[in-house]
This record gives sequence, C-alpha cells and structure tokens, in this order.
Amino acid sequence: MNIYLGTDLVYVPRIQAALDRFGDRFLQKVYTPAEQQDCGQINSARSNKGKMSRVSSHQLAGRWAAKEAVVKALGTGWRGVRYTEVEVQRSATGAPYLLLHGAASAIASAWGNCQWQLSLSHDGDYCTATAIALCTELSTSFAPTDTETKI
Repeated sequence: MNIYLGTDLVYVPRIQAALDRFGDRFLQKVYTPAEQQDCGQINSARSNKGKMSRVSSHQLAGRWAAKEAVVKALGTGWRGVRYTEVEVQRSATGAPYLLLHGAASAIASAWGNCQWQLSLSHDGDYCTATAIALCTELSTSFAPTDTETKI
C-alpha cells in the first residue's frame, strides 16, 4: 500500500479578496457548479457590493485548502491539473469527500485503487485541510509468476 499526503492552510480574507476582485470569474474558474451550490453561491442572494457572507467565504476557503492539499498529495501542484478537476463535496452527514476528474483522476488511477480521506478545519480567519490517499497497486496479471505457487 502506498500513502500520499497533502496539507494546506488558507487565510480566508485572501479568498474574500479574490471574490471581491474577480467575482463570478473566480467562482467559475475554481469551483464546480456543485461546489458553488453547496457553498451557497448559486441561486442565493449576495449581500451589497457583491460581498459573500462570512459563512460562504469560509466554506469556499475550506474547499480551496482541500483542493490545494489534494494536488500536493498528487505531487503535481496545479501543473496540468485544473481547479475544477478536484471537486470537494459533502456526504449526508456533512463529512467531506473527493471527486477527481480529468488529469487529476488519471494521475490517481495510475497509482491503483485509491481511497481518499479529507479533513477540513476552520478557526477564525484560517482554514486548513489535509488529504490522504491510501492506494493499493493494480495487479497486471492474475496468473502466478514463476516464483509463485498455485494453491
């Protein structure tokens, strides 16, 4: 089994500044429609001057930290991986889980069968996330090799 680990820390006002400056362009480039909806950015009213609510800014910052942690675990950073290829969703219990698409999925698939675990935490103006992939290598052959014995 191979273990891949990534972690990240985000300053929430940095995400708020990007939202204030770039608005929907930032949201569309970084977050999938499902992530935007889960964080309250689709079909919801924004406060004056386009500012997001404190909760939304923290949720989006947490997703950003999780995405950063995942690409660190992948070992690529953002080279060759688009922001929306790393998608963070919540289960019915609220626990975060990961969906990989495109290049991010291809990289992880090459490692074998991977189970991802995400942990997000918020405190004041900071969010942190840790991503762990537990991967078992894919078998290239089901036939025993010369050194193996049939049972």
